[in-house]
Amino acid sequence: MASIHIEEIQKILFAQGNKDSLLDQDNGDGYFLDIRFDSSTRKASAIVDEEYNDKVITLDCPYGTVVILYDEEGQLKSIELS
Repeated sequence: MASIHIEEIQKILFAQGNKDSLLDQDNGDGYFLDIRFDSSTRKASAIVDEEYNDKVITLDCPYGTVVILYDEEGQLKSIELS
């Protein structure tokens, strides 16, 4: 199993030119980080989780607001931090 912390993802994205992945220390602007799990090459699973079908969950965490999106099959589509 691999693991990575949000801070590491932010630093990698910032190094790749995504300036909005880190908090701007100069003017206090927030950041936006979107971790996507959908892909044009992903095969449909044919398994539908009715409980999470097209559901959006929003909650607070130490990083700010987290939005978790599920697709039409109830599979994880993306996690957004802002």
